[in-house]
Amino acid sequence: MLNLGGRIAVLDSIDAKPEIVAERPEGTEKLDVYRLAAPRQLANGRIAGVQDGSLVTVSPDTPEKTRLLGPAAAWFPAADNEKSWAVTEEPAGTACGGRLPPSVQARFTITEHDTSGRPSRTKLSLPCGMEPVAETSQGLLAHRTTEDAAGTGDGKIALTDIVLLDKQIRSVAQVIAKNATVLSTAGPRVVWKQNDCKGASCVNVYSIDDRKSKPAPRCAAGDASGRGAIDGSGRWYATAVESREVYQVAILDLEAGQCQEAGTYPAAAGNEVDLEGALSTTWSRSRLLLLDTESGALTSFDAATGKQEKRKDGLDVSKGAQVWGARHE
Repeated sequence: MLNLGGRIAVLDSIDAKPEIVAERPEGTEKLDVYRLAAPRQLANGRIAGVQDGSLVTVSPDTPEKTRLLGPAAAWFPAADNEKSWAVTEEPAGTACGGRLPPSVQARFTITEHDTSGRPSRTKLSLPCGMEPVAETSQGLLAHRTTEDAAGTGDGKIALTDIVLLDKQIRSVAQVIAKNATVLSTAGPRVVWKQNDCKGASCVNVYSIDDRKSKPAPRCAAGDASGRGAIDGSGRWYATAVESREVYQVAILDLEAGQCQEAGTYPAAAGNEVDLEGALSTTWSRSRLLLLDTESGALTSFDAATGKQEKRKDGLDVSKGAQVWGARHE
């Protein structure tokens, strides 16, 4: 299931002719009304994301129909990867008291939603200076802003610690890393980066169960770089690896400590690049789906078996194209 940049399409197989199930609405020739922010496929097969300020879900069986869950500036899956949390915010000036770093612009509230669309029952507000990142089996993961550093011009950059909050999300139960940022998280693992790291490898993996961090697995082509994407179980992490000439994608097995190469793409190059950019990626169980939004190349890589399939012909894509997920057999 793909958003081709304003049209929704379904492929019966990777080389099949796209079936357009939702055409571009009249008058939106230069707009993509279907685009989802942070799309992710949940364990029940539905795809969730933020669309026009609301958390929505889409079924692979009826991708032309959107189910509205509630207001959201951002979102993340619940710890079971079945439900979801919508993130909303209030201006810090009216919602917070006391002195806070200038980069703290809002106080965040999270609301739990069942993907059926039934009314939510759980709504929680975080302390000021805490930005929610994910729900884990041990509590809520958040970025805690400690102070600001100088940015571009008069701008300020927040310096953050990665923390686990208690069950009532009122206080910090554990500090996972100081001056650090979460790159991706699911299941029992948190992939994070030390903000001031300048070494060969700056990406680490924290185990919620063991309460310990260790360096991310290394690849022959280079080290993990930029922001990647983790599968719903928390075992496999897709990432770009350092390369000055090509955009190299690798799958890190965080359980076995191994690396599998998943292909090279000419769309980007540099020492540090995010996986989400020229490529659109998503996990469908153990399968990583990659769409080159410039050439239309589509690749399916099964991390469990190492099997890789590449579409023979490029898809007809336009700016903003996304791969959303696949039907679960």
